[in-house]
Amino acid sequence: MWKIIYNILVNIALPFFIIISLFKKKIRKNLYERLFNSTKTNPLKNAIWIHGASIGEVVIAESIINFIRKTKKEFNMDFLVTTNTFYARDMVTKRFNKSVTVSSSPLDLTYTIERFIDSSTFKILIIVETEIWPNLIWTAKKHNIPVVIVNGRISDKALPGYTRFSFFLKHVLSCIDMVVTQSEEHRQRYISIGMEPTNVITTGNIKYFREIPEMDESLEKADIVTFGSIKEKELDFVYKVIKRLKHVMPFLKIYIAPRELHLAGSMEEELKKDYRIMRYSALKKEKKDTYPEEVDFDVVIVDTVGDLLGIYKMSRVAFVGGSLAPYGGQNILEPLFFSTPVLFGPYMENFKEISEMVLERNAGFMVKDHEDLFERMRYLLENRDVTEKMGRNGIDIIQMHRGYMENTIEAIWRIMEKGKQ
Repeated sequence: MWKIIYNILVNIALPFFIIISLFKKKIRKNLYERLFNSTKTNPLKNAIWIHGASIGEVVIAESIINFIRKTKKEFNMDFLVTTNTFYARDMVTKRFNKSVTVSSSPLDLTYTIERFIDSSTFKILIIVETEIWPNLIWTAKKHNIPVVIVNGRISDKALPGYTRFSFFLKHVLSCIDMVVTQSEEHRQRYISIGMEPTNVITTGNIKYFREIPEMDESLEKADIVTFGSIKEKELDFVYKVIKRLKHVMPFLKIYIAPRELHLAGSMEEELKKDYRIMRYSALKKEKKDTYPEEVDFDVVIVDTVGDLLGIYKMSRVAFVGGSLAPYGGQNILEPLFFSTPVLFGPYMENFKEISEMVLERNAGFMVKDHEDLFERMRYLLENRDVTEKMGRNGIDIIQMHRGYMENTIEAIWRIMEKGKQ
């Protein structure tokens, strides 16, 4: 009965979704593919299918694939990665360079999903974090594809909604073989909305894991400060901090990366009034064999996808956005992979455990506003012994949690092996 009701509702909503999508570039860019895509032209046999909503989730998918390829070489498996956004699809396609099949995910309609998987077979469907799409899960189960949610979490904001509809969700969750959660708190949240307790385990947050080339210890960081993944409501705050930093330290190179690329144009218009601006896409072409400090600019606007890690590697200090305005925060771990102290704002509801760990281990600072952000950045830039110590603390955090990925992959493997029986 619940399947019938759900499918009636989503099909009624479909025309309205299409109309709205026509006016939203972010959705419109891959709408046709999500409605009519199929694997028929490139059939997969016994592949591992990983689905992630957007950039953050497909980064985790990339780490899962790299880890499996490194530790399970004897299996030589094919992979399919699906994602909801054009930008995430484009980024992961470039990173894997055709060694992995990448596609926009089908809309959650029975016929789009059936068409999508036509002619292909899958060993497992791995869903990253909290993408509970009923028809996707039901259709996978119909085709005897085991379903696992990894790095599972239910945010404070989402929990009331999930709880309200738990009477329906339990019918969807009953078709999921295993949920592997980030923490015991999230495990209890999945149980509270209807997941069978014996099918929910905790291994830890695998965002802590990333296959990163070892740093050259002899390479000193440049005089670079990075503002990463900045959202629209934070721009004015960041502009004020940049102005004050450049006033007291005019030699600094500033990198600013918007979370959404469409903001790059307005950022350039605002900052070029006072500074020599360069787009990162242009800098990449120009610098090839040139260290960033040798290129003539004040501020770089990062208008590319997938390059932020390399920029954090060069930076003395980094601020991660989505946290100075009420967005719920973003992943603050990436700077830590390169011994770069991280700063973030007070709105970290979606990354509460991570932010608490960073503060407890003294690998970064939480700032309350743009004034505090400037003062903390200035302090770190003027005290290199402090930044180096905090950088080492950040590496310790990453090393402590590398076992999370290993435990998660072993859980996935148990479900796959069970599916063979």
